[in-house]
Amino acid sequence: MKRYYYITVIAIVALLCLQVSYVENLYRDYIKQKVSLTQDALELSITKELHLRSREQNQESSQFQLYIKAASDMTPQERDSLWHSTSPGDTLNLDNEWRKNIGKTWGEILQQWQQDKEIEEGNMLRLATLDSLYSLEPIGGNYRHVLLLYDAGKRLTASAGDLQPDEKGHCSEMLYIGTKGLYAVQVKSEIPMSAFLKQLWYTLMLSAAIVVVVLLCLVFQLTEIRRKDVLLRKRENSVNGTIHDLKAPLNGVLAMLGWFKQGEKDPVRRKVILMNETGVKHLVANIESLLIVARKDRCKLVLRKTPVDVAALACRIKEEMDVTYGNKPHTLIVRNELPEGCTVRADAMYLENVLRNLVENALKYADEGVKVEIALTQEADRLSMAVSDNGWGIPARYQKKIFRQFYQVPREADRLQKGYGIGLTQTKYIIDEHEGTISVQSTEGKGSVFTVVLPL
Repeated sequence: MKRYYYITVIAIVALLCLQVSYVENLYRDYIKQKVSLTQDALELSITKELHLRSREQNQESSQFQLYIKAASDMTPQERDSLWHSTSPGDTLNLDNEWRKNIGKTWGEILQQWQQDKEIEEGNMLRLATLDSLYSLEPIGGNYRHVLLLYDAGKRLTASAGDLQPDEKGHCSEMLYIGTKGLYAVQVKSEIPMSAFLKQLWYTLMLSAAIVVVVLLCLVFQLTEIRRKDVLLRKRENSVNGTIHDLKAPLNGVLAMLGWFKQGEKDPVRRKVILMNETGVKHLVANIESLLIVARKDRCKLVLRKTPVDVAALACRIKEEMDVTYGNKPHTLIVRNELPEGCTVRADAMYLENVLRNLVENALKYADEGVKVEIALTQEADRLSMAVSDNGWGIPARYQKKIFRQFYQVPREADRLQKGYGIGLTQTKYIIDEHEGTISVQSTEGKGSVFTVVLPL
């Protein structure tokens, strides 16, 4: 159950992180937009300030005149004089200035050239006037700001505005005054969070509402999972208790059948007793499998290891399976290649369940006339039990799934067999607890080989 809490907490944290990231991106875009607007307003204010300066200067004296003429309207002599002119500053090659990134448009290039002329004549940029013009712009009047003037070394030389230069704010790009880069102007604006919240309150509220709804859904889902988990555990405990209670009377029946078998001399009756004893043992084995699988995730399997004669165990299972599947023609043999007296330390009951389950599967999932072999071999300090058959086999795509709990290999309708999908799960669990291995090799239509290897 804890993992559901962890998953829910992780989902909530991830959702909150996404929400914070979304709001942060909105705020970043909002600031970027406002800074871009402040820069546009600053560029416009610089143009207006230049116009005011140049007009005042032109009223006092007229030292130069600007002529603009298309090259196509010039005479060859005029064009030649432009390219070969030696007088500094009397001509301006717009293409060259554009390539130097002096301005984005010809108008900006001419404006920068005009700034140079004004600076050369001592008519410097008036920062207070520029601040007044900037404040008249809609974006400039909305936020506290400061205009910063830098020299060619990017050292602050002057400032103007209602915001201190060392206060926090969002800065625009530096705009150079003139083509020589002697001066640059920058605006720093204080853009409060309240303005962002006020402008995007609907989007933020809608986003927050979605987050709250999702969080409520996650909490509701977790509550339902917890409630159903508690209910499932109660049902599981009830079923497990009932199943466990069945073992006692069945063991009593087994003891009584064993007593009857010892005293019975008639072969027919003895065979009937043996069939019933085998059926009861099969039922007890199924009950034990259910209990093992049910407790696998919560309780460690307790093994009572004793020396087990695997050869005798295999012969006993062969005898019982021959009786159980007496109505189905089959051949079941035991090939014992173990040294005489060879035993393995294991839990006898669980090892019998493993071998019985493998042999029964080989007989069950096959047509009449199936041949099953139990091969017992020893390799170094390992004992191997291999159950092979020539039955239906298992398709390769299903072989990795057969040890999963409640998994059953899909079969055609005429080959469906009664089962619960717990036999191989129990088998693998028991072998793992014995520090052994189990593997399968199978070809569809040719049969299977299940090999169990245990340490001696």
